[in-house]
Amino acid sequence: MKTLKNDWLVWTIILAPYILVAYFWNQFPEQVPTHFGLDGKPDDYSSKVVGLIILPGVNILMYFLLLVLPKIDPRRKNYELFPEKYRVIRMGIHSLMSYLLVITIFYSLGYHFDMGLMVVYGILILLLILGNLMGNIRNNFFVGVRTPWTLASETVWTKTHRLTAKLWVAATLLTM
Repeated sequence: MKTLKNDWLVWTIILAPYILVAYFWNQFPEQVPTHFGLDGKPDDYSSKVVGLIILPGVNILMYFLLLVLPKIDPRRKNYELFPEKYRVIRMGIHSLMSYLLVITIFYSLGYHFDMGLMVVYGILILLLILGNLMGNIRNNFFVGVRTPWTLASETVWTKTHRLTAKLWVAATLLTM
């Protein structure tokens, strides 16, 4: 229960889009876009309930999954060596998912913009955050570059993640 109390900001990020959904509920069309093609145009639709309440519920499920993963990881003690980094990773994932719902909400309300560009930049910002944290993540089975070589050696893990951090940040900035 202590974790839930400490995660008030994460819960705010997760639930804020639902406040928007409730506020604008009567203004949404019966079918809302739930998938966009490479051209940024919607190519799949769902009912309001599915598209704006049930599908975004994945973010809530993800919250509990990200709480459980460190407890079932055979190297669970290593999470104690990077708790704040793991918290930022969790917050970044939830922020991206909430951001995707918010831009879908506004698109559904008739504010048309380049959805592809909005999604790409959201993902790039998450990759920039992850890149900055990658060099400080300790050996584990769920977060980071998990190959047989990195999992077998602490030295290989550390060198791989320090290089990965530099490459992700550079590639993300170059892409932006």
